[in-house]
Amino acid sequence: MLVGGLVLAGCGSMPPAARQADIRPTDVTARAAFRAAAQVGRAWRPDARLVLVSTSWQSPTPARLRTGRGSWAFYFVSGSGGTALVVTVADGRAEAGAETVLGPELDEVVFLDWKVDSDGALDAFLRAGGEAFLRDRPEASVTARLLKPLNRPAPEWRITALNPRDGQSFQVRVDAASGNVAGGGP
Repeated sequence: MLVGGLVLAGCGSMPPAARQADIRPTDVTARAAFRAAAQVGRAWRPDARLVLVSTSWQSPTPARLRTGRGSWAFYFVSGSGGTALVVTVADGRAEAGAETVLGPELDEVVFLDWKVDSDGALDAFLRAGGEAFLRDRPEASVTARLLKPLNRPAPEWRITALNPRDGQSFQVRVDAASGNVAGGGP
């Protein structure tokens, strides 16, 4: 699992003005949040490349998920170093966070290849069985990640619902170029 591959490495040094950018409205889809995050990422390193986008919700309703809106974490890597910068977009602001080390299994998520936004991916997750899973487990949390594994031709959304009471989970992979469900299940 990707989360296990993250190791905090401390915070980089950037001028304070370059460490943040404003975005309105405050609760946006991943694609809407990308521009502000990319500004901060490029201020960190001009060759910064996006490799991961992530968010989560605690006990969300299907209606809430269908909006695709939330607070987002964008992970940028640079060819000039072995670290990634985490840029969070929340409350109308993109802000640089800690630098992190990521495993080599992720490729660049090219914005032009990422045609399906978070709302479309979450709708596909719900239609593929996620809505029934959440109906039976309203306390479940949902995590959405956009990434491009090295062995895949297009970026994909990986959406996982996890029930903290019984440990059951449900995951769906959605092709971020076409919106087709690429796989999933318990």
